[in-house]
Amino acid sequence: MLTPPLAADLDWTEIDWSEVHAVRLLGVALAVLFLIWAIRRMFGGK
Repeated sequence: MLTPPLAADLDWTEIDWSEVHAVRLLGVALAVLFLIWAIRRMFGGK
């Protein structure tokens, strides 16, 4: 498997984990919003 240059150069000890968690929380929030929207559409809502 090929690793992207950025991933290869990344030093895992210097990752800002608070930033990682913030991005993950943002992704989860967007997923929840999308699910709610999809369910409302499925039941005939706008």
